[in-house]
Amino acid sequence: MPLVFLPGDLRFFLWDDTAVDQLAARSLGATTPAEAIVVSEAGRAVRKAGEAAGLLGGLAALASMAQDDLERAPPSVAAWSLASKLALDLVVRERVVPRVVPAGATPGRTEARWAVSLAAPEDAARVAALARAMPPAAHAVPAGAQQASGDGGHPRGPRAAEVWSAEALLRAFLDAAADALARGSAADRPARAPRPAHAPWERRLVLALTGPRRAFAAEGLAERALVADLDAWVRPALGACDALRACFRLELPQGDRGFVLRFLLQATDDPSLLVPAADVWKTQGRTLKALGRAFSGAEEVLLGALGAAARRFAPIARALGEARPEHVDLDPAEAWDFLAQAAPALGEAGFGVVVPGELLASGQRRLRLRMRVGAARPTAGVVAGSAGLGLDEALDFAWEAALGDEALSARELAALARQKSPLVRHRGAWVVVVPEELAEIARRLEAGGGRISAREALEGALAGETRVDGLVVPVVAEGALARAMERLRSGAERAAAPPAGFVGTLRPYQARGVAWLQTMASLGLGACLADDMGLGKTVQLLAFLAGRRAAAPEDARPTLLVAPTSVVGNWEREAARFAPALPVVRHYGEGRARSAEELASRASGASERPAEGGDGGARRTGGGLVLTTYGLLRRDAAALAGVDWAAVVLDEAQNIKNASSRTARAARALRAPHRVALTGTPVENRLAELWSILEFANPGLLGPLEAFRRAYAVPIERYGDRKAAERLRRVAGPFLLRRVKSDPAVLQDLPPKDEARVFCTLTREQVTLYQAALDEAMRRIEEAEGIERRGLVLSLLTVLKQICNHPAQCLGEAGPLAGRSGKLARLTEMLEEALAAGDRALVFTQFREMGDRLVRHLAPSLDAEVLFLHGGTPRLARDEMVRRFQDDPRGPHVFVLSLKAGGAGLNLTAASHVFHFDRWWNPAVEDQATDRAHRIGQRRAVQVHKLVCAGTVEEKVDRMLEQKRDLAAQVVGQGEAWITELDDAALRELFALSRDAVTGAGELDDREEPE
Repeated sequence: MPLVFLPGDLRFFLWDDTAVDQLAARSLGATTPAEAIVVSEAGRAVRKAGEAAGLLGGLAALASMAQDDLERAPPSVAAWSLASKLALDLVVRERVVPRVVPAGATPGRTEARWAVSLAAPEDAARVAALARAMPPAAHAVPAGAQQASGDGGHPRGPRAAEVWSAEALLRAFLDAAADALARGSAADRPARAPRPAHAPWERRLVLALTGPRRAFAAEGLAERALVADLDAWVRPALGACDALRACFRLELPQGDRGFVLRFLLQATDDPSLLVPAADVWKTQGRTLKALGRAFSGAEEVLLGALGAAARRFAPIARALGEARPEHVDLDPAEAWDFLAQAAPALGEAGFGVVVPGELLASGQRRLRLRMRVGAARPTAGVVAGSAGLGLDEALDFAWEAALGDEALSARELAALARQKSPLVRHRGAWVVVVPEELAEIARRLEAGGGRISAREALEGALAGETRVDGLVVPVVAEGALARAMERLRSGAERAAAPPAGFVGTLRPYQARGVAWLQTMASLGLGACLADDMGLGKTVQLLAFLAGRRAAAPEDARPTLLVAPTSVVGNWEREAARFAPALPVVRHYGEGRARSAEELASRASGASERPAEGGDGGARRTGGGLVLTTYGLLRRDAAALAGVDWAAVVLDEAQNIKNASSRTARAARALRAPHRVALTGTPVENRLAELWSILEFANPGLLGPLEAFRRAYAVPIERYGDRKAAERLRRVAGPFLLRRVKSDPAVLQDLPPKDEARVFCTLTREQVTLYQAALDEAMRRIEEAEGIERRGLVLSLLTVLKQICNHPAQCLGEAGPLAGRSGKLARLTEMLEEALAAGDRALVFTQFREMGDRLVRHLAPSLDAEVLFLHGGTPRLARDEMVRRFQDDPRGPHVFVLSLKAGGAGLNLTAASHVFHFDRWWNPAVEDQATDRAHRIGQRRAVQVHKLVCAGTVEEKVDRMLEQKRDLAAQVVGQGEAWITELDDAALRELFALSRDAVTGAGELDDREEPE
């Protein structure tokens, strides 16, 4: 259901031609039936019936939508929800200014209104970004609709081809919201006396801005001039895009000269283009030329701006007595007044401001309180790790006063305090000493230091600052903490030698990965190895475990490794290959241990595999590797949590991305001093997934989940906050090692990967079935709503994909198969070519029943054995399939795999072709499946073929996702559920057959393939 804001009526309007989307309707709160003129997809102005909500009621309901609702809501609803949150944010931060604007069609009639200020570049950027992301349905308002602010012309009759631009409508909404919210706040105050008939103009202006009546009558020439002045005064704060604006640069004293405030002109679209006032006054004619650009009226702009700025910072007025003012000299008190008061006010008013960075709150010439943390003091009952840094330890900290990186003595601090000025000279340089901050520093120093948990100390030291009693203070590490941080930051810079007990060769980046794991373990810290799929996370971990066991043979505690069911056999096989001395204990199957005691006994008494060429005997040893699955992690949670593990490893750690799931809770309950997460996708959709993985690896490091959302997830995901992102990178980065295949150090180890779409036509039988299924399903979908509608859409999607695969799959028939599916015919032809060249191939399908049919058809057609791995394949049979395909020169050359069972964890580098027979439309899932072949160990170029039926839903969704790759990464990460939220018209367009599908249909048996 599309949602728009109607600026003339100051209300939201939600409409649909058929069923009502309950989530969309609920997003507006209380609504009433209404009609409005909107612009249809065909570009015509049409009257629609729907539901409407008032500005404030709709804004409150939209702003309160949760993230989960946003992901399921129609795009236009999600857009206006974000706009509502933005409006509230601007008003809360007092980014509003008063205006007097023309109103209605009556000449001379004016109204006083509030508008949002977008003078801050980050606010203007947020509005522009949201406007660019708005779908067409969100601003389908005829261009003739009157603006709510009354700031533009007379209403016109709607014209078919003209609609409001997204940015103009968004700005009108923000202004209307600011006006309504500001008036609502004023209305809560005690009632005022009635408006006098002839009150002073400033009194009438205040009443027009705070009362229910917006009308403002400018009586006489003088008042009309004041209104014009008010408009000119406030325009820079609106973020108006004039070509030039005044800029004020504070310069530090040089030689005998004091502080100087220099006047410049600045290009609004390029802040780096600064023209000194001296050059402005030298302009010949009325055109200023600078850096290849020309600006008109530069002198008038600068003079007018200086007059307006003088009202905000009085010393500027001293320069206005000059014919050509270029600067004004300031004493230290005035310079501080400019820094503390005038600079922020001028910036919010739309002027450019440049101040010395070293004098800002984070600058090097600013007196600040600093926390110095380092000495460890063991906490009672806590066993310190061998690293000397345990997150459960307590660390001593001390307060100190600092200027930049320089600590101040008590005598120096007292000398600064005696000068009793915010800007003072210290050791030949000007520094900032804020009296209020000086008093807080003195109080903290007198109170002395204290103790802080190692978790808080480590996070603060990595971030460079921490928050204490609401005060943000820099953190400096010393002693053991400083040494640990140095090792933490440089852990991946060195390369580890192949450890004892490891059989194989480590590539340079893998050797650095092993060294990094060793460093993290020695520090008693958890780690997330997040290399791309196929770069050898398994090999790196086995090398680390082999080296750890060889270095500490007396440690009999086992290591637990949790992996998806489909890859536990692969772990056994790889352990036998790369770490043959590492005992492996299986905790799965009917014979597994049923209690913590039994499991600990089996693990500590594991039998070591005899060395090759030995006497065949086995000796008892501990420190082995216990393999289990995520399903058993949940089922046997109590037994697994009752064992004292040397380390716990989660393979495919994205399985715990949902922090509240049973799997994640069971993983966090495991006892081990060292935890490792292995995943190629540490973040798939939300930053909360990263929190869940790192909370497993290093409990408490990133704080509680709600605090993490406030500090990082919301600012980064909703507002693109770069500072928050940089802080998160500093804090989380040392615990996460990620190398991608495009890295220069990795690229040389991988052959190229070529991806291509293979377009197939439908047979006549497929066309007939497709159209019949579509017609019947759409009739039912248009009559349904809510959960029932979503279920019908997903069911239709599945049926249409099955028809594209093969009619027999849709009809549930066993056969015959040949000659009935264009996609199957094309796959057969391409496999024939691959096998003729001696290549091996993987064929992925999401349907097990289609996999059975593929094997039944391909084996006789290719005259070759075809393997099939699916979720029901027994583990031993699965391992034998992988071994034969991967290692047997005479083994099968075609391997069919179900996407879920074979799409992760397997090493199938014998294949140089990957076929995606049907599409899951989740790039991450398909890439994981492709990486079964395109991974370390592959020596040949990998050809990836994605089969798509032309003119069907397959082609249309594929094209949609390619055009909106960023949207795919965010929305389609949850599979195909997003399709259920499309309206009926969009569904028909998405599912309908195009001419491409019908042309040539039914000519499968005798058509010639293009060369």
